[in-house]
Amino acid sequence: MQHWRKNWEAQRRNRLTSSTFAQAIGFWPNRRVQLWLEKIGAIEPFSGNAATCWTKIKELEALNRYHVLTGHDFVFPEFVTCEEQDWLGASPDGDMYGLVKSNGMLEVKCPYGGGYPWKKVPWHYVPQAQGLMEIVGRDWLDLYCWTVNGSSLFRIERDSLFWGEMKPTLVDFWERHVVPGRDRFSDSSLEITDPLVELVEFVPESRHERCNQILRGTERIMDNSCKRLFYEINGQILD
Repeated sequence: MQHWRKNWEAQRRNRLTSSTFAQAIGFWPNRRVQLWLEKIGAIEPFSGNAATCWTKIKELEALNRYHVLTGHDFVFPEFVTCEEQDWLGASPDGDMYGLVKSNGMLEVKCPYGGGYPWKKVPWHYVPQAQGLMEIVGRDWLDLYCWTVNGSSLFRIERDSLFWGEMKPTLVDFWERHVVPGRDRFSDSSLEITDPLVELVEFVPESRHERCNQILRGTERIMDNSCKRLFYEINGQILD
């Protein structure tokens, strides 16, 4: 199922996008090698599941609800790449640049099923949020969590110190593992049937050596740079 506006598979295929930054660092150890296999072309990219289909179906409703509750107007941006590293990309849900006093953007999450909105930002979304702001060039991000029972909104401030800690791990994953592995895997003179064995010198570790440092950075941001603006249940703002 294609998203109603985000048909960017071709742009994503040969890039690291902000939604995969936590995987590339090793927040979930088994997913780092899987991401490497995808990026060298050994397996097809993740095509979605029930949870991602739910998000695609509900996102427009969530965007409308965000507008009703905040009054903020936004535009739908195109896929954006990093000026310095074209292989880094981002696809925000909304851009408020020039539409409100501050230089902000919007990311919407629609947790699967009939649960309740977050009371705090899940730690694994911090790399995505900070990556979005750095690549697109915005000062803050509204992270809006929509559910059938209510919603919550968090304002996350840009933290260039965190980006400075995270970016080298992304460069390492891409330049030391993906690029040489992809070049070897795509060499027509070779017949590689098991890249985990035949390209073992390029297979990344399950976690980057700086993963724990970056995890500590996410805790710092959650404590100091993430502010909950409201928590809504069944149409009533509770705080």
